[in-house]
Amino acid sequence: MKVISQLKPAQDIVYTDKHILWDTTTVDTYNIDSEIAQNTFDVNIAYVNSGHTIKKLSTDGLILLDTRLDVLEECEWRLDTLHDCILLEFFIGEDAIGDLLPEGKGKTVMGFHNLSYINSINKTYTLQKNAALDSFFVFLSKPFYYELIGKTNRVQDAFARHVELGLNLELSESYLPMNFDIINIINEVRSCTRKGSFHRLCLEIKLLQLLLLQFEQAHNMAKEVKPRQLLHETDINNIKNARIILEEHYNDPPTIKQLSYMVGVNEFKLKNGFKTLFNSTIHGYVLKLRMDKANQLVKEQHLQVKEVAMELGYKSPSHFSAAFKKHFGFLPTEMAG
Repeated sequence: MKVISQLKPAQDIVYTDKHILWDTTTVDTYNIDSEIAQNTFDVNIAYVNSGHTIKKLSTDGLILLDTRLDVLEECEWRLDTLHDCILLEFFIGEDAIGDLLPEGKGKTVMGFHNLSYINSINKTYTLQKNAALDSFFVFLSKPFYYELIGKTNRVQDAFARHVELGLNLELSESYLPMNFDIINIINEVRSCTRKGSFHRLCLEIKLLQLLLLQFEQAHNMAKEVKPRQLLHETDINNIKNARIILEEHYNDPPTIKQLSYMVGVNEFKLKNGFKTLFNSTIHGYVLKLRMDKANQLVKEQHLQVKEVAMELGYKSPSHFSAAFKKHFGFLPTEMAG
């Protein structure tokens, strides 16, 4: 399991500070004897109030990011995972990201949370100017998650089936409101002073409690909501074939209509199924393929912008440069230099 977290200013703000970026990798296995590694990262950049630290805990099958910042200018916070995992996502308060739950606007709320199973994630949050970010994210591998709550039981129901089949799913379609019980558990994790195996055992107990509260709240709030339908196995295989086609022809990708015909799935099911399976639109997936290849060509092979644009199938170098800057936040020529 690999998690990359990046904080950078909005594109229209120029700072000489390097973007905050940390990269954490753990093995996916569950190992009860694997102790918790704890690190803190000092935040010293112009667009974030000084004196803050970001805390990170990791062990086999688990990564925890505890981020509390006072944001001075509008920023973008990006999270990327390169493998499938279960994500427990908590925002305390509503200052920094106040539009996660539309119903919460204009009301006093304690925060928002959700639980997701994701094949991979490229998620960007916009942090508002002069606001406080208080977030608590836990990434669990499948083996770690199963050790905590098992593979099947009535508590997790449809969520467990999606995890077992490898299908993306959010416990709730919109973020759930935070409550005192959840906040208290998060604070207990934050203030825990136990060491070694006792620290690990305490953390596992608290994570199981958080999962219980998330499932319980989602169940109580969704009694009148119709359950979402699983994709059939044939649909899944056809949509996976669509991804293979895109990966082989990212420089000249077929249209959605053409791709639909090629894999034998109607356009509606293809678009929605692709989003469910891979947590990305078809257009977004092709763009990421192109930008990853562009990064490699510019960085490793030192090709000129014109050459890269032609290699990736862009009509002109200016179109490629604009797409590159929108994706990475800087021009390919700036990276090459």
